[in-house]
Amino acid sequence: MGPGLVALPTRGPPAGAPTPSSRNGGEGGPSARGAAGGTAIRVQAPRAQLVLWRPPFGANDTTVLYQGGPQLSNALYSVDSTTLFVSDSGAVIAVRVGNPAERYNLGRNVRLPATGGGFGGGPGGGFGGGANATSDSTAGTLLSRRVGNATYILLSGDGKQVALSGTRAPGANWHQQAPRPWVDRLELASRNRTRVMDSPSDMFEDFVAALDRDVSRFLVTRESRTVLPDVWLRTAGSSDAKQLTRNIDVGPEVSGALSRRFQVTRPRDGTKFWVDVLLPRDWKPGNRLPGIIWFYPREFTSASDYERTKWSTNINAFPVVPSARPASSMQMWVSQGYAFIQPDIPIYGDAGRMNDNYTRDLKENLDAVLDAVVDSGFVDRDRMGLGGHSYGAFSTVNAMSLMPNFKAGIAGDGMYNRTLTPFGFQSERRNFFQAQATYLDMSPFLRADKIAGALLLYHAWEDQNQGTAPMSSTRLFAALQGLGKPASLYMYPYEDHSVATYASDLDLWARWVAWMDVHVKQGGKVEPVRAVVP
Repeated sequence: MGPGLVALPTRGPPAGAPTPSSRNGGEGGPSARGAAGGTAIRVQAPRAQLVLWRPPFGANDTTVLYQGGPQLSNALYSVDSTTLFVSDSGAVIAVRVGNPAERYNLGRNVRLPATGGGFGGGPGGGFGGGANATSDSTAGTLLSRRVGNATYILLSGDGKQVALSGTRAPGANWHQQAPRPWVDRLELASRNRTRVMDSPSDMFEDFVAALDRDVSRFLVTRESRTVLPDVWLRTAGSSDAKQLTRNIDVGPEVSGALSRRFQVTRPRDGTKFWVDVLLPRDWKPGNRLPGIIWFYPREFTSASDYERTKWSTNINAFPVVPSARPASSMQMWVSQGYAFIQPDIPIYGDAGRMNDNYTRDLKENLDAVLDAVVDSGFVDRDRMGLGGHSYGAFSTVNAMSLMPNFKAGIAGDGMYNRTLTPFGFQSERRNFFQAQATYLDMSPFLRADKIAGALLLYHAWEDQNQGTAPMSSTRLFAALQGLGKPASLYMYPYEDHSVATYASDLDLWARWVAWMDVHVKQGGKVEPVRAVVP
């Protein structure tokens, strides 16, 4: 193709052509016919085209590589630059650079990899499992390769095939079946496919990278609920695989813990939601443990919308503790003798007004969770704590101001006075002046005198999240101090919204465990109120 610049200019209606705003009547007015009932005016939608601009960049040094519709949104070259792949009107089109008339429509179930910045920039990437999973077993993303700062599509050596990867999710059966990643070769001309990799049902095998343009050899990771993730070398068309890494389980207390997942029902309206419980590996029925609920509420307009968010859950995932940063795994609570409880806390309401029900749903959901874990024999109702980070911290303090059930709480980098976020937060799009009652009802600072239990607050001094200014924690602590409530506040210098250093990790865990041991496990010995800057 040679040197040059590739641009994506848009081409609008011809000069002097009428636009929708110039029609008689405008939006909601008379039709596009003239006032005298003449012929309807047809407005040309803007079109887009990919243009190669070659040196010396004169007015006539351009070549149109592709001309498409107004929804032309992205374009990537093959590694050898012989083929251009464009995303146009929901489909991917392959265009031969040497002969732009030779093009192949790869269909609407094929996507280009995300490039971060749209056309021409940003990180590349393939299509993996998890949240990207879909029930369509043919929908996937073209495999790509990163070269320098650019992303290129993998094209076979003969130029006739590409490959794509995807993950088919089990949908509503997610709690019994895991997502299954796959890789296909796709012929450009016929769109015929050959499956190269298909994850088994009892193991999560995820595609990592191709080692050649033909995807004849490639890397995958393999894991299951009891098998630690490792990288394997696979050969297309063969079941043989060679293990390349031998990772070490740095958190056997977590990976060997007893896991329980079940639904609970909210008594008032019969709403169901899911709860995950992790128990120490030596737990025996009849042994009621101190419990810690760690949570992060989310908003939904219906129960079906909530349930759909569970469809990509990977039940074959190994409960790994990251070796590079073990302290980032909140499941480490089980190593200290606690039942670790992670409930979904769905907040329901009409679109744009879900938070009108926030405090009601929060309390009712947590009541249902407490009843379920106590009735199951996992925990002692009189030895319960809870905690969360950011919006989870905000919800922790709300819960402690609405319910007397918790002996202690941990709240980090949260916002506790919603008047300090007057123009929206989380999914709330109304401003304070439009929904004042809801903002005030969701501000636990205004109920600080009702907070039951001992509250440990922590906040990063350099928190750049506009919705969680450090002042929120210092003001709440001042209120608790004035009310004589058992509370502590720790401020972490040089840290952002989530701590990133090993030293801060260790400091947090030391304080968390000591706090819960005193106030939850040991029955609530109250320490003096204090503020410390480490």
